[in-house]
Amino acid sequence: MPKYDNIFNSEEYAEEPLNEAEGLASIVLIAALADNPQELVAPDLFLDILADFDLYVEYSEEDLLSMVDRLTAIVSDQGLGALFNAADEAIPDDLVPDAYAAAILAKMNPDTGEIPAAAQVFLKELQAVMDIDDEEAAEVVAEIQKGFEAKE
Repeated sequence: MPKYDNIFNSEEYAEEPLNEAEGLASIVLIAALADNPQELVAPDLFLDILADFDLYVEYSEEDLLSMVDRLTAIVSDQGLGALFNAADEAIPDDLVPDAYAAAILAKMNPDTGEIPAAAQVFLKELQAVMDIDDEEAAEVVAEIQKGFEAKE
């Protein structure tokens, strides 16, 4: 049984559908909480990650924080699996690579740009359930690492 089966193969669904922006943000939240669902995630993590995506240009910081609060409430009430299923339905095919990139950013060490070995299992399972082939996944990782090096 895969480690994250309770998330990626859950039969639970969020009561309210998500829009594509909420779907992508959900992937960040899921990635951040997958290994420790009781952990509190710093809102700055979300703001920093989501700021990298054009999808959120029109969103204010207040809008994004409100979105994170709503998604966190779904996790508290219905679980990570329900949120993942809602996100999976909300994210259109053209945003799947962005969702994968967002998960990588959530798992990446912000100081070194490295993806910890423990995060690799989550990312590999996410890659599989999102139908991202190895070549596309490698391209996403390379692009993120290139962006990280440019920020230094």
